[in-house]
Amino acid sequence: MNLADLVRFWGHWRPEGEALLCGDLRQTWAELDAVSDAVAAGLAARGVGHGERVGALLGNRPELAHLVLATLKLGAVSVPLNVRLTAAELAPLVLDADCRVVVTEDALASGLEVAAAAADIDVLSVGGSDLPSWTELLAAGGTPPAVEIADDDAAFLCYTSGTTGIQKGAVLTHRSVLAPAQAKVVSEGLSWRDRILVAVPLVYTGAVISCFMQFTVYAGGAMVLERDFDPDRYLDTIERHRISALTTVPVLWERMAASPDFAARDLSSLVSAAVGGAPVRLDLLERYRERGVSLVQVYGMTEASGLISALRAEDAGDHPGCAGKAILGTRIRIAGPEDETLAPDEVGEILVRGDHVMREYWRNPSATAATMLPGGWLRSGDLGSTDERGYLKVVDRTKDMLISGGINVYPAEIERVLAGVDGVAELAVIGVPDQRWGEVPLVVVTCTDEPTTTLARLAERARTGLAGFKRPRFAVAGTEPLPRTFSGKIAKPELRKTYPTVPPEAAALDVATRR
Repeated sequence: MNLADLVRFWGHWRPEGEALLCGDLRQTWAELDAVSDAVAAGLAARGVGHGERVGALLGNRPELAHLVLATLKLGAVSVPLNVRLTAAELAPLVLDADCRVVVTEDALASGLEVAAAAADIDVLSVGGSDLPSWTELLAAGGTPPAVEIADDDAAFLCYTSGTTGIQKGAVLTHRSVLAPAQAKVVSEGLSWRDRILVAVPLVYTGAVISCFMQFTVYAGGAMVLERDFDPDRYLDTIERHRISALTTVPVLWERMAASPDFAARDLSSLVSAAVGGAPVRLDLLERYRERGVSLVQVYGMTEASGLISALRAEDAGDHPGCAGKAILGTRIRIAGPEDETLAPDEVGEILVRGDHVMREYWRNPSATAATMLPGGWLRSGDLGSTDERGYLKVVDRTKDMLISGGINVYPAEIERVLAGVDGVAELAVIGVPDQRWGEVPLVVVTCTDEPTTTLARLAERARTGLAGFKRPRFAVAGTEPLPRTFSGKIAKPELRKTYPTVPPEAAALDVATRR
């Protein structure tokens, strides 16, 4: 079974069922199947065949869904491109992928100028620019060629979000993309009755793989596609469309909870509400629990087709801060520095094995060898532990950990303790050099209150909630939002570049008892 077969199945089996809702558009599975066939025929007429790469530089709009499905029907490879990158940042990705065709829209077309100047790329645009038009694809007519698609054929080439500062292309196959979909359907009972809300960019792996391919295409549900995120409109959409499934990053759940009329909203339709992609504040989980929503944590990564572990809704209250258990068909192992398997509750690197693991990094054998271990184990780059019952706790990124006085310190743990302090909009902890301790934690804070007062509250929370060696020694307070990656994670490489040492404007916190 492959992704293209699923689209055709739902178009035949439930032709009248809703598949895609976006603005005023209401498209059934029969209509979605037909229009993606037409686009596939147009792509084939432009030379796209099995294994060719087709780039998508589009905002959330129906044409993006049509393009992705059309690409898959040809046995070609869909390459979602980050709409927030500059032309100089996009060019290496487009050239690395060696895209045969890239479809964009007028407002984003300038982002391809550098790549188009360096290589012969067939660029089409949705809109009225001088570029070849999207309508030319539809006007090509005919039916797409019949293509044999193997389970291990590449389906997506997804570039990582860049928390390490270097983007690599993960090759996800039809098999790997469908493995978490099967796990979610079996464990949560997702079906064609569900409506899935997507407002983050659909070219983000967590959206196009998890929400579109796994929740919608596999389960046969309806995707409600919003063009952008607005917390009040999002809440409106949940109520109006009776959204049953929503998975997104913590910052968007936080912004909805901050809406003035959040307490009055009807959220009863949400039966699959998940948060992932970054550490989750415990007070955020409690805020939704008070509204009757079991907001559960999931853990995944691009290289594992978006999902590795999940927490059952009924376990959310007893395991706060836990990322759940391995999904169906997945094994998790916690490894030490010599690749030895660690005992329960010992912290080490999280290794993952299963059908959902990527095939390779695109044209990067050295990175593949460094990440894929013998036996099919994928190195996550994350630190964590499992308890006796298999519950996973994600501690931090290996690259974010600092060593202070010879002791491991995990910034994510500090962030969880300090989150929710009055006057703090967001914060992040990084390590900075220290003559005595080697490294000490520095907290960077975006304040909504007077900085001096906010920092005093942070210092008090640190004194009561953190051991001495974990307490931040310095703080930088401001009002500007912290830099984030495309997927909504705080971009710590940028913070480390901005603050390689303690800056002159940093405030010293009260850390009299550090050891």
